[in-house]
Amino acid sequence: MKRSRQLLSITIIFFWASEYCHMPYFTPYLQTLGFAASLIGIMTGMYGFTQMLVRIPLGIVTDVTGCYKKTILMGTVFTTVSSFGLIFATHFVTIIICRILAGIAASSWLAFTILYAAYYQAEESVQAVTNVNAFNSAGKLLAFILGLVTASLWGYRIPLVCSFLTGVAAIICAVQLKPITLKREPFQVSHVIAVFSNPAVLCASFFAIIMQAFLQGTVFSFTSTVAKELGASAFEIGFNTVLFTLVQILAAGFIGKKVLKLLNTSQAVTLGFFAMAFSCLLVAYGKNMYFLYAAQIIGGVSNLMANSVLMSMIIRFVPQENQSTAMGLFQALYGIGMTLGPVMTGQIAGAAGYGTAYLVMGAMTFIAALLAPIMLKNMNR
Repeated sequence: MKRSRQLLSITIIFFWASEYCHMPYFTPYLQTLGFAASLIGIMTGMYGFTQMLVRIPLGIVTDVTGCYKKTILMGTVFTTVSSFGLIFATHFVTIIICRILAGIAASSWLAFTILYAAYYQAEESVQAVTNVNAFNSAGKLLAFILGLVTASLWGYRIPLVCSFLTGVAAIICAVQLKPITLKREPFQVSHVIAVFSNPAVLCASFFAIIMQAFLQGTVFSFTSTVAKELGASAFEIGFNTVLFTLVQILAAGFIGKKVLKLLNTSQAVTLGFFAMAFSCLLVAYGKNMYFLYAAQIIGGVSNLMANSVLMSMIIRFVPQENQSTAMGLFQALYGIGMTLGPVMTGQIAGAAGYGTAYLVMGAMTFIAALLAPIMLKNMNR
């Protein structure tokens, strides 16, 4: 059991490294290919749009079959193929196809999450999710370090090669995972109906949509473009993105063991979204890279706190045999935010500038913070 957990942890790290090695440089790279901000937004948003379509059926199939290892292996293969294709893709259609493959790969994350949480008792769900998010962040940190070094030395395309190589490493690890049988009841259609009407799943999904719109529309896309317009070097762009993930790794233990035990569900989500809104203001009005550095640190901590609580709601309030379906619904719905976030930021930035786009995103996260105490008050019972 211990070896399987360690192997799964390593697989998670390489998997997310493959998905994110090129991410900080993807929008600047697309700019060098001559694409406008509106088209870049569409190509970036396709990643989330694909997940929105794929995650629910994938979750149901995973629940029916219990084939967590096969779903994980599929994800590692698809992210590797996507990265390899992007190394050579220069046309809109081929880039869209590669982004679709990356979105399908990311959809397999539900299997990683459920399998890892199965190693813990139900009452330890928040800690389990905090840990799995820490490995997620460790993979992204590895990705951003590799991207930072290679982009600084050889340009924006080379991080795509790093994505491919870490994808190969993820495949090697995933092949060695031993299938684990979870206690489950026979699957029934009523299970799906119960999941789709579960208030905990629906409330968590609503806030996750807004959170992912924030992440994909700012941190993992256009914040790099804002940094470039401020005159940042490839190294500074990479370092700026590393800060977001590094602070999540450093804060994971403290947030999971201390902060989230002092705050109830609604308080944690409220505080997280207020901090996200503030980080948007820092980017909107920032005149140098120090403002962006501060925004990344604040955004990283707030995302870790809010995301851990929202994901743990799926584990705590849904029976084990339905958790993949519930996580699939949760992640499919937040795919709406992953799709609309970069598209919205790209459209507003093209019409009124990046400052206005970030102010709109900040207003959206601020409204979510105001809604959290109202919508999540019953989740503490």
